[in-house]
Amino acid sequence: MRELTRSTLLTLLAASLLVSVDGCKIKLNDGNEIPNFAFGTFRLKTPTQSIIRAIEAGYRLIDTAAFYANEEEIGKGIRDVIERGIVTRDELFISGKLPNTNHSKEEVIPALKLSLRKLGLEYLDMYLIHSPMATTGEGENICLDYVETWREMETAQKLGLARSIGVSNFNSKQINRILTLCDVPPAVNQIEVNPTYPNLALVAYCKVNNIAVMAYSPFGYMVPRRIDLEDFSPPRFDDPYLVKLANKYGKKTSQIAMRYLVDRYLIPIPRSDNPTHIQENIDVYDFKLTTKEISTINTYDINTKVYEFGFLKNNVFYSFYQS
Repeated sequence: MRELTRSTLLTLLAASLLVSVDGCKIKLNDGNEIPNFAFGTFRLKTPTQSIIRAIEAGYRLIDTAAFYANEEEIGKGIRDVIERGIVTRDELFISGKLPNTNHSKEEVIPALKLSLRKLGLEYLDMYLIHSPMATTGEGENICLDYVETWREMETAQKLGLARSIGVSNFNSKQINRILTLCDVPPAVNQIEVNPTYPNLALVAYCKVNNIAVMAYSPFGYMVPRRIDLEDFSPPRFDDPYLVKLANKYGKKTSQIAMRYLVDRYLIPIPRSDNPTHIQENIDVYDFKLTTKEISTINTYDINTKVYEFGFLKNNVFYSFYQS
């Protein structure tokens, strides 16, 4: 029998442990359903128009955050498509995030209500702690235990302000503390996952604990970002193997990268202002990668994140020292 690599084992484990995937939705551990493809809103140049284009293209999960400083513009786009009858509010899944500056118990609910006002919504489908690392408004690290923050997130869910609650940028040790000390498990962990950073161990851990994974920065270093990584030769969009797969399936290599995440039962979060790219990114539901193809793409791992949040490395709860 052929010996399975660690990469293949972790991929198979993660895929087999997801409780329910129904069509284009994933059933969360709280019983709610989330679309398995998201539109990201970080650093959009034209937030309102891009949201409108994304929803018209078929996106139903919109990932937002107070930190992105564009909630009002996103809210305008959401109102536009609802008023024109493109979608109903119930057909959308809007996710938001608690800023690092509002981790104290007294600030969680007010921060959530402020996001709701800016977005023009009565509730969020999902509210995440953006990271376990609390800071002041001036960016200074402070020691606020995210477990206490999580307990107030549970209150937000009980109040109906957020139908599901989760975390972002948490490692396994930090999630373990929540599972041990709190009443409600996170429904989602939003983390960086892409061909150049497959994050196999943390993804597998989340799946073992029935926690869905949203994958930000889905292209990783396929997009040229740092000159100092040239020696690692991370695969680009013209990588021969990705081109081979693109030709096989009649797709672009960017779509192969998206389908790689979908076939690992993750929720990709691409973002773009380009109408063509917005459509292409989600046009990945007419083919499926094989397990061998997924495992081969896993080997592109250069073990380097795009977002390491280096300015928070001195925070007592800095989460990127381990998976």
